Amino acid sequence: MLLLDTIDGRTLLYIEQNQGARLAILDVTDPDHVKGEGSVQLDAPGPFDSVSKLGNRAEAVRFRQGQGSAVLDSHSVSAPTLTKAQGLTLQDATIVLGDDGFVVTSQADSTPRSTRDSQVVDTARLGDAHHVFDVEEVREELTKCDTGTIFLLTQSGLYEIRRPVVERQSEHREQDGVLQYDGGD
Repeated sequence: MLLLDTIDGRTLLYIEQNQGARLAILDVTDPDHVKGEGSVQLDAPGPFDSVSKLGNRAEAVRFRQGQGSAVLDSHSVSAPTLTKAQGLTLQDATIVLGDDGFVVTSQADSTPRSTRDSQVVDTARLGDAHHVFDVEEVREELTKCDTGTIFLLTQSGLYEIRRPVVERQSEHREQDGVLQYDGGD
């Protein structure tokens, strides 16, 4: 999964599907109205994970099972492309070199990708017997900073955890047109 802020002010969530063959695109700008924006067929050798951003419109990704690395180019937000890094065989630690690229190094004791279980507690409903929600086998987690929305990707689907207080604060900042003044002339 990865989040992308677009030039027109939207936030898109990309989710790798079908063992890397497809990338689902969701508009998550408004957590109350998540919209499907379609999907894109990718030429990927298998499932992959986001490693790090490469500038504003690209992401370094690593294929699982030692199948190399690639760059996910999202200059066209509705039709991102995947370009495999030819000849790259190492799969461990990655260091980003600004907007220009990344370095992958080998580590002796790498462990397979693992999942974790989470429990989400709804503090607004503490008196309710159903205030704890179990999310099992979380593969990835992303947070949309301006709204506080948390996305959890599991084997069984995508979970969206909303934070209405942060959403309202974000709306108020937008409505108030908050500008920062640095005190300079």
